[in-house]
Amino acid sequence: MTDEEMKDRLAIADRLATCTQAGDARKADIYAKCFTEDGVLQLDEAIAGREAIRSWMGGASIITQPSDRAPGFISHHLTTCKVELAGDAAKVRTYWLVTSNAGIDHNGYYDDRLRKVGGEWLLEHRKPRTLWISPTSVMRG
Repeated sequence: MTDEEMKDRLAIADRLATCTQAGDARKADIYAKCFTEDGVLQLDEAIAGREAIRSWMGGASIITQPSDRAPGFISHHLTTCKVELAGDAAKVRTYWLVTSNAGIDHNGYYDDRLRKVGGEWLLEHRKPRTLWISPTSVMRG
């Protein structure tokens, strides 16, 4: 691995961490800046463009607060991450585990494509995939 490849991998890991923490905190501006101007967040339907992503993140959370207990938190924990570099593009799969006031809440992975723009690695396309949801998950509310 070259020094440049190592720097790219560290920059990608930092971008993924920034995006994750901004998402958990619902910091729409920081979250949106993790994407390219034409970036896509692929949920059930595509949210295309940085401004649309900012608007979505700034809106009401898709995760409802529980009615039978105190409002809690959502905390994504990034785990295994495989990065495939190809010049100024990268394909990344990152597994995640979410905790909430319900405990271990749900898990899955992100399939991401990143692009280096102006020296910064930004998300070009993100598709989260949920593999498991706890029966007590905040997502079931």
